[in-house]
Amino acid sequence: MPISLLKDFERWGFYSPLDRELKMVDASNTPFVTYDNGMPCFEANMYMNQQLGLTRSRRVKGGTLKTYAKHIHHIVRFCYRNKLRFSQLTDSTFTLFVQGLQGERDKLGELVRSNNHVIQIAQRCLNFLCFVQSCHDLNNFIGKGTENAIRITIKIHRISIEGSKKKKEVEVTSHACIPTKDAVKNRFPVSEDDALKVWDFIKTQENREKRLRDIALYQCLEELGARVSEIHLITLEDIDNAIKSGVNPHLTITTLKQEDDSSRSIPVTSALLTDIKQYINKVRKKIIKRTLGKNKDHGCLFVSLTTGRALQSATLTRYMNKWKDELGIKGELHPHLYRHAFITNKLKEIILQHKDITSADKFREHLLHTERFKIQLQQWTGHTHIHSLNTYIDLVFADLHGYSTAYNAVQLNDSVKIVKRQIQRVKQQLKGKEITVTEGMHLIEETLSAFEKDIEQSLNERH
Repeated sequence: MPISLLKDFERWGFYSPLDRELKMVDASNTPFVTYDNGMPCFEANMYMNQQLGLTRSRRVKGGTLKTYAKHIHHIVRFCYRNKLRFSQLTDSTFTLFVQGLQGERDKLGELVRSNNHVIQIAQRCLNFLCFVQSCHDLNNFIGKGTENAIRITIKIHRISIEGSKKKKEVEVTSHACIPTKDAVKNRFPVSEDDALKVWDFIKTQENREKRLRDIALYQCLEELGARVSEIHLITLEDIDNAIKSGVNPHLTITTLKQEDDSSRSIPVTSALLTDIKQYINKVRKKIIKRTLGKNKDHGCLFVSLTTGRALQSATLTRYMNKWKDELGIKGELHPHLYRHAFITNKLKEIILQHKDITSADKFREHLLHTERFKIQLQQWTGHTHIHSLNTYIDLVFADLHGYSTAYNAVQLNDSVKIVKRQIQRVKQQLKGKEITVTEGMHLIEETLSAFEKDIEQSLNERH
């Protein structure tokens, strides 16, 4: 493996003058980069260590660090295969490297990566080479002047900051060989037809343990609108707290892609919690007992059926790629599209509740002046900046064709969908003699009880 994640790894943190001790910090899952022959790449791993030190939270930035490692590994591999030290790179060899990224094709003759992806890799590699220069105290290796072997340019980008009229200036390192950006391609939410195909496949899987786990996982993907990595951080304690949160249950989940560890509270249906409880009681407890032992339970909600360890977010992505092929789905299918669908639907719900909002511009103006809306949206989506929602806003109004209708019992729709699914599953389990009639009646009673709570909550909101 050219990139692996370090397990149970600690690094030096800071020196405490009060205790006169060097403090260590947890750095587990830090990417570790090697050459093709398995030997560690000193410069790449020192760079990872530096980037880790620049982040305020290792866990929140874990995905970002892995992306950085994947990007710079391209230049590591290029140098290894061409028998070059990093310090021997020049304008011409770096140009050759970037052209190779652009021209690489898969077995079907399709380009492996877009220009935008090439730009991301090339800019990260330039940043890495600047680190190499500093690390080895090199002269005239990389810089803006003509005396440097690799001549770079520094471009200033101005980005909007929410709540401020001023724009923030950001420096970006570039090079003459880096291509221009592709046209922006919006990712549309997963279609209802494709989502239904996936659901029908999941609920009919022969392996009962896998079926119940994947049902709970899929329901979370649809109903929480969270990033797939956020879903995999949900714990048993989080579910227990949600169940205890009363008639209006809320699930607290970790919010990634922010500087500090943070969380957000998302309203959930009792029907969803019933599905999750069934998975915990019927599947998860047995797997942990069978694989790890009761005393070694790590507490993560979703687990591997074979090892009992916490399920990795990449697993669901692999599943979806497999399902896409098996179900003959032509469009895109990956976990993040469900997040797009969730955000689009939630925006639609807010818009339909207010008759005076009849255009995308009016809605944006409403967001700017209504703190309640902004808090509600950020609680649901975990976005740091409201302007990140612009694409979704345009998409919603294109779907609504400019009309606005009073919308009641919004959350009840989610519960109805889940209850229908649960009743269908109970019928299926009874038919296949997986459960007894008594167990089936108990499951139906649990489902109807949860549905009753959701109805009461919806009626209270209307009044």
